[in-house]
Amino acid sequence: MKTHAELNSLLVDDYLDLLNIAAQLGDDEWKNSILQALKEEVDANRHLDSQEIRQDLWNQFEGINEQMHDLLMQLKHADSPEEKEQIIEMIWGLKVDRNAITRKLETISRARAGQQ
Repeated sequence: MKTHAELNSLLVDDYLDLLNIAAQLGDDEWKNSILQALKEEVDANRHLDSQEIRQDLWNQFEGINEQMHDLLMQLKHADSPEEKEQIIEMIWGLKVDRNAITRKLETISRARAGQQ
C-alpha cells in the first residue's frame, strides 16, 4: 500500500504531465485550470502533512513524558550517587528534547494561524 506522500507525488506527476500536454497544445485555458487544480491539491496536502507532523510530535512529546516519569521513579529508588547523577542527566536530556518538540509545535501553530 502506498503512503500518503507517495500517492501525493503520483498525483502531482499526473498534473505536471497534463500541464505539459496543455502547454504543447497551446491551450492556455486548460493550462490555467490545471495550474489552479495543482495549487489547490498541494495546499490541501500541505495541511494534511502538517496534521500528520503535529500528531507525530505530540506522540513524541507523550513518549518523552512517560520516559521522564519512569526515570523519576528510578531516581526515587536509586541507591548510589553515581546512579542518581546518571538518571538526572538522562532526565535533563529528555527535557531538552521535549523543549525542542514544544518549539516545533509552536512554529506549526503560528504557521497555521498565519494561513487562516
